[in-house]
Amino acid sequence: MLKKDYLLAQIIELAKKFAYLLQRKNEGEDISLLADNYYKELNVSAEWLQNAECDDIMQRVGDWQLVELLVKMIIEDQRFEQNRTMLLKAKTLLFMVQELDRTYSFDRIALEEKIESLIRKFF
Repeated sequence: MLKKDYLLAQIIELAKKFAYLLQRKNEGEDISLLADNYYKELNVSAEWLQNAECDDIMQRVGDWQLVELLVKMIIEDQRFEQNRTMLLKAKTLLFMVQELDRTYSFDRIALEEKIESLIRKFF
C-alpha cells in the first residue's frame, strides 16, 4: 500500500510539472532544461532515451502510468519534435502502455493521433 501511495504522489507531482512545462512551451520558452530535470526524476535522460530500446525504457521507468507521462514529455520536447526515430519510439511506448493497461482511454487515442500527426507533419 505504501508503494502505491508513493507512486500516486509521484505521478501527480510529475503531472503538475508537465503542465508547467507545457505552459512554458506555449509562452515560447526553451523547455529543454526543464524537460531534462523532469527526465531525471524518471531516472532517464534525453540522450539515454535516444539510444535506449523501448523495453529498457519500460523497465527503467517501471510503471506504465509514468511511461505514459514520459511519452507526453517526449512529444512536447523541442529536441525530439523533428526526430522521426523518437516519435516512433514514443508511439511504441504508448502501445506498450496500452498493452499493460487494457482500460480504454480517449486520452491515449488522442495522444496516438497527435504522434501520428507529428510524424506526418515532419516526414
